[in-house]
Amino acid sequence: MPVSVRGIRVQPNGPGVCGRGVPAWVWASISGAALGLAFPAHPQAPLAGLHQPLWAWVGLVPLLAALRSTACRQAFRLGWIAGAVWALTTLYWVAYTEGGGPAVVGGTGLLAAYLGLFVGLFGLAQSLLLQRWGRPALLAAPVLWVSQEYLLSLGELGFPWLLLGHSQAVLPQVVQYATVTGTYGVSAWVVLLNVLVLLAGAARQRRRCRAGLVLALAVVGVVPWWHGTHAIPPTAAAGPSIRVAVVQPNTDWAHTETTETLDQTLERLATLSRQAVMAAEAPDLIVWPESAVPCYFGLRPACRKRVQSLVDEWGVPLLIGASDYDQERGEPYNAAFLLQPHHGDLQRYAKMHLVPFGERTPFRDRIGLLRQINWAALTGDLGPAEFAPGTERTVFAHPAAPFVVLICFEAVFPELARRGIQAGARLLVNITNDSWFGDSAGPYQHAQLAVMRAVENRTPMVRCASTGLSFFVDAFGRVSGGIPLGTTGVSTHTLAIGHGGTTYTRHGDWLAVLAMVISLVLVLSAWLSGRRRGER
Repeated sequence: MPVSVRGIRVQPNGPGVCGRGVPAWVWASISGAALGLAFPAHPQAPLAGLHQPLWAWVGLVPLLAALRSTACRQAFRLGWIAGAVWALTTLYWVAYTEGGGPAVVGGTGLLAAYLGLFVGLFGLAQSLLLQRWGRPALLAAPVLWVSQEYLLSLGELGFPWLLLGHSQAVLPQVVQYATVTGTYGVSAWVVLLNVLVLLAGAARQRRRCRAGLVLALAVVGVVPWWHGTHAIPPTAAAGPSIRVAVVQPNTDWAHTETTETLDQTLERLATLSRQAVMAAEAPDLIVWPESAVPCYFGLRPACRKRVQSLVDEWGVPLLIGASDYDQERGEPYNAAFLLQPHHGDLQRYAKMHLVPFGERTPFRDRIGLLRQINWAALTGDLGPAEFAPGTERTVFAHPAAPFVVLICFEAVFPELARRGIQAGARLLVNITNDSWFGDSAGPYQHAQLAVMRAVENRTPMVRCASTGLSFFVDAFGRVSGGIPLGTTGVSTHTLAIGHGGTTYTRHGDWLAVLAMVISLVLVLSAWLSGRRRGER
């Protein structure tokens, strides 16, 4: 017969039913949709006004409520549903890539299903702990959640796009402690808010308990805000700085034939760059976006000579995105190059973390069969570029501020930015080509994630995108000098350079690793406790 626990009915060996006969999977879906609303949408989307980071503070409540009285065999399913709905509503724009053919649309569904597995693991672990220790086990939710986020970020299939902490990047006042904990600490804080909201709402019959929980909720919510308002200075501190110009040509390079468009592309980029050079205060560095120069820059002396002549004319160092080629491996690189005025040496960096299936087939170097697959012929519309991953981190030497480059997808990974600062960089530069994602939420989400890299390391960031969004981020996550999506322009801004990083820079994802250890201990203890009781 059904078992009732505070208004939630669970059919033994069957799906949970919450509230007044509402199936548990509905509540899981509501959680997924609410978490999707916590991430930015395109400003002209029908529901754009509803997309606010505050949804993350309560988005997990329906799922956690359903897990309180759900059998483990159903808990994984509920978590998976929540995660898949969340991913699908947030990452729908992936279907636009490569022209939006059937394989890409199908791949978007598979991506959502894959990301849902990690939330499913969270649901399974949380349900196990709840069955063993009851309501207090909800306090383990932040630890369990951070563990699944960290797992999601690892390996060639790593995709930490939907870290809950990323949703809070538009609120600099509440994320400043990321200098110690990284974005995973912000995620833990968000989950703790959800737990306290659920517990406070479930304590209706106990006034004293409810008052204590409401007070705890207020303290947990206010403390990061109080810390942030004191940590962020009202104005930039005096000290070394660098003046940078970003060029946004608003050119779609997704399907460009490099040999036919080089003249037109360089003319467009040069015209915009001259606007910055001819200003009253010239920049110390000009930045062009990912894939800006359509040629194998390291192999084509004529192409390189043309760009070098522009740099010599302006007398300003220029960072560009272009392809390179490894003749020994017979594979291209997605790369960045720094050209100095009247200087023959060329500094370069090859992208190290490539987009799975977009830029390289995962595990192709370990599984020989994968190298033989012609994805374009197999699917009809999907074919990875098969770039070779870079092997060396480059700190570009600039007289005003040494810097590292994060190419496109690399800005999503906290570890890559942190390692660059450890290696001596005092400025982060993110170059990207988001034209693949069309006029969708993709570029807005991508831009927001990049902001957290500046906060974590107390190091400013310059973001230059082919079609937008291009802007500057100071060391506290404040954005300025933006160029809107889908427009042509150039923006110049002066940034105070970083001072060598933070606690997070030095010690990395210690919180996430600690969460993993604690989660394993808790889950193992709960499982062994069940075995001693003879439970299945």
